[in-house]
Amino acid sequence: MSDPRRIVAYSDLLGFSELVVQKPETARQVLSDFYNYAQNIKVQNSYEDLELFLFSDFLFVQGDRVDRVVNYMCQLYRQALQYSAHSEAPMLLRGGVARGGVVTQQRREAPKVTKNFIVSPALTHAVKMESLVKGQRLLISAKEREEIDHFWNSGINAICYDQPSLKPSELFKKYRYQDLLWARDLSLTQEVSRLETMRHIEVSEKLYRENSQKPKGVVAHYAETLRICLLSYSSLLESRAADRDFISRFVRETLIPHPNASVWVGFLECVLLSKDSFAFHVEPAMSSFLRHAVLAKEWGEVSTSLEQPEHAQLLGAVEEFISVAIPKASANNALQRTSR
Repeated sequence: MSDPRRIVAYSDLLGFSELVVQKPETARQVLSDFYNYAQNIKVQNSYEDLELFLFSDFLFVQGDRVDRVVNYMCQLYRQALQYSAHSEAPMLLRGGVARGGVVTQQRREAPKVTKNFIVSPALTHAVKMESLVKGQRLLISAKEREEIDHFWNSGINAICYDQPSLKPSELFKKYRYQDLLWARDLSLTQEVSRLETMRHIEVSEKLYRENSQKPKGVVAHYAETLRICLLSYSSLLESRAADRDFISRFVRETLIPHPNASVWVGFLECVLLSKDSFAFHVEPAMSSFLRHAVLAKEWGEVSTSLEQPEHAQLLGAVEEFISVAIPKASANNALQRTSR
């Protein structure tokens, strides 16, 4: 079968190869549960229009509508993270969504030979996207004429967050990319969404803290997963007691004792890009975090990150926060470090 314009998603399990070598029985259980989740979500939520292909820890999904493919993947990502809260090994996914040609053919099978014939530029593109990022992230791509359908599609139950600095290769230089903030389900009421997204933050925070002393490459996966969950909550964050308590606890238990530039950037994005950001400028926990952060070595990495095109708005918000939250002499020094 040949279809030139299908929506394709690709994801695989992070750290699965290492798990197979070190704990093969645990790997078998995680993979079995992954297959069950992928199938159950399709059946129980009426995704009969989607086609799934599973091989080892790879998942390939194709369909005709971008919202259907994206919503299926986001639901799978949320379930995978919650599974990771209590499992012996985490089930974290990373992948991409692209539009393009898909050619499949039915082949005769010889004994002990299975032939899955797929030729797809869209699948190649999605696999390339997966290799660009760390952590449980799901990217979506679009050419200029596709942006309204992909990035502004009201049927997609996730916020799209621009990533203009991502460039997979010369083959795909005409595309733009956005992160799908899968941790918040926009189909839910705001109050239910608030509770569910906070649950995802708590799980990703727990995983990050438990793994914060591992090699830097491993820590990056957990840090970026937590960052995506924080970003997903930003549009829900308000100057109310529950959220102020969350900020205070998060600073005290995670940000200061487990320093990491990606988590710090995610926290700043969550708070300073929220609708009540100005109310948090004078929050004691925010001032405490800032005084600690600007003197830490990780702040250099934060400053480098703030120079990326996607963080232009955040850079301005951080500079304003610094000028309000700490004394003038210290603020001038911090601003100089931030603008380098």
